[in-house]
Amino acid sequence: MILIGERLNSSRPEVRRALVARDANYLIHQARLQEEAGAAYIDLNASALMEKEVEALRWAIPLLQENINIPLSLDTPEALAMEEALRLHKGRPLLNSLTAEASRIRGLLPLIQVYKPRVIVLCLDDEGMPREPDRAVLIAERMVEMLLRQGLAEEDIFVDPLVRPMGVDAEAAVLFLSSLEKLKLRLPRVKTVAGLSNISFGLPQRRLLNRTLLVLAMKSGLDAAICDPLDTELLAAHHAAAALLGHDPSLKNYLRFHRQLRKPSA
Repeated sequence: MILIGERLNSSRPEVRRALVARDANYLIHQARLQEEAGAAYIDLNASALMEKEVEALRWAIPLLQENINIPLSLDTPEALAMEEALRLHKGRPLLNSLTAEASRIRGLLPLIQVYKPRVIVLCLDDEGMPREPDRAVLIAERMVEMLLRQGLAEEDIFVDPLVRPMGVDAEAAVLFLSSLEKLKLRLPRVKTVAGLSNISFGLPQRRLLNRTLLVLAMKSGLDAAICDPLDTELLAAHHAAAALLGHDPSLKNYLRFHRQLRKPSA
């Protein structure tokens, strides 16, 4: 499971304040905690700053890359901000995200051609979010084919079948899991990814719902999760599911995780 740490998102008031105030200690501390917890990428989103987003990225990206050893997931809806983020990032980042919407393709495909990042693809087009798993798969197939023509490998593409809030649609998890299973059958070498916390928006016991969805999604073929790697119970559920599903045959990761839990805090 590839964990993408979600904590540096400007939708969180404390992150937004840190970006505005140029609080380097806060950003570095949050990024390091997520890296130490096992994140493979740190998602960085400054879009809530609106017209000041690019300025914040120019400060934050070099700062983070000087202080952590993993790449960033560059998370912005604005093509100009994405272009600046890709230019600044050393090494190969994760582009979060490309949709099948015509305007999004026009804005981001030229950047993908130049910078060749790994790419998260959302199953979303100009008709909106698909209500049927088969349509999600068709969108994914079209987008994957397009990215392969740009020289990306299948393993560098992460397809997100989209998790809807269950408080809005009671069938949200069923639709997501069905879409996920069909995607893995049709595109077995392409990675799948999900923003787990979307499922619980507006509901009580959010972390319980998030980690339960993670376990179900692992059984359905999920490869990566955008999540809070500091949620110890979520990580425990992940390691337990990996062991039970045969993804950790020696139980090495499961046992190491629980040894780490028993260590006294510094």
